[in-house]
Amino acid sequence: MSAIAVFHADHAEHLREALQAHDAGLPVFLGNPKWAEPEMAEAARQIPRGTIVKGIAAEPRGLGTCDWPKNWRSRMMIPTGGTGGKVKFVIHSPETLRSAAIGLRDALVARRLSPVLHGVTCTPPWHVSGFMPAIRARVTGGQHVVIDGRFIEKTALPSVALPAAGTKVISLVPAQLARLLARTDGEAWLRMFDVILLGGSSVPPAIIAEVRSRRLPVFLTYGSTETAAACALCPPETIWSGEASRGTPLPGVSFATDHQGIIRIASPSLGVGVWPDAPIVSPWASGDRGDVAGDGTVKVAGRADRVIITGGEKVDPARVEKTLLATGLIDDVTVLGMVDAAWGEVVTACVVGRETTESALRQACEALEPAARPRRYVFVDTIPTNASGKTDREAIARKLA
Repeated sequence: MSAIAVFHADHAEHLREALQAHDAGLPVFLGNPKWAEPEMAEAARQIPRGTIVKGIAAEPRGLGTCDWPKNWRSRMMIPTGGTGGKVKFVIHSPETLRSAAIGLRDALVARRLSPVLHGVTCTPPWHVSGFMPAIRARVTGGQHVVIDGRFIEKTALPSVALPAAGTKVISLVPAQLARLLARTDGEAWLRMFDVILLGGSSVPPAIIAEVRSRRLPVFLTYGSTETAAACALCPPETIWSGEASRGTPLPGVSFATDHQGIIRIASPSLGVGVWPDAPIVSPWASGDRGDVAGDGTVKVAGRADRVIITGGEKVDPARVEKTLLATGLIDDVTVLGMVDAAWGEVVTACVVGRETTESALRQACEALEPAARPRRYVFVDTIPTNASGKTDREAIARKLA
């Protein structure tokens, strides 16, 4: 039994090849055809020799055998990371993928929605958010389509041919939802769906306000590649009411925090390991900071590894973002550490707002300790993000150059 590595750039073809190999019982590596040279080289180093490549990619040269054990049948290696050569593959089995689909189905059925989930892939299928809609449809007897998720301005929105019966689900990242809400025909298009799953990164307050005012069926999600996408949902009515957003665990999922405030997740959808041989142990330490209430709901504060070290001082970017947003002068902000020869990292604020507010923003940050005050500001129309909705550090660095 040989493995398959799929690197097609066309989303529909990529997904078709991956599912075909999955159905044939073959182990599958999902590859990102847009990886830069360092990431592609790292993927080639990890994927075993003899793996059959579909699409254009470097020849696999990793250690391992082409004769895979039977318990590896239909396992799916889904990439995560991919910045600066850092690539890892989370190993999912058919059982963990099915558990993730069933968990979402059961959560929606509890809300009196149909157990048949129709899905749309509009993010790259080599990301878990683009791959799982197809799995959910297969597991629940629904239908699935692939569309262009760029939603280009002045181009007609894609048609979505899904049955009237069943629950129509679309997964979006904040940048996609913002693009749709800016269009005159965007809201009507979104209302074709019974469920809009919104994840990938923190959601700007301006988008939350739009969801609230339009009463859109948006569910804020918490999840990761390791959990096969969503493992908790914040329902629309919570957003509409203006309450603080907390994630309710999907059936079978539970959250806890350790002494450092790191969220730990127990779930039947947890991947079995990280390629090639690092097990994922339940409960799994997510790397996210947050709190878990007595009712089991979770509030995510941010990544623990987002801590900025500048001149030997540690800075929590979430505190700086909160201070800047509290001014009411800006729509959104991401604070991050950019490489600096003198300071190691320099606290940088990427701001959605007017440049004329910089002086007032700097004044507001006088309330913070000196190390936490942003030294650099870059003003943008939207926070640059990559295809999975995460902040694009490279794009911000180019704007600072």
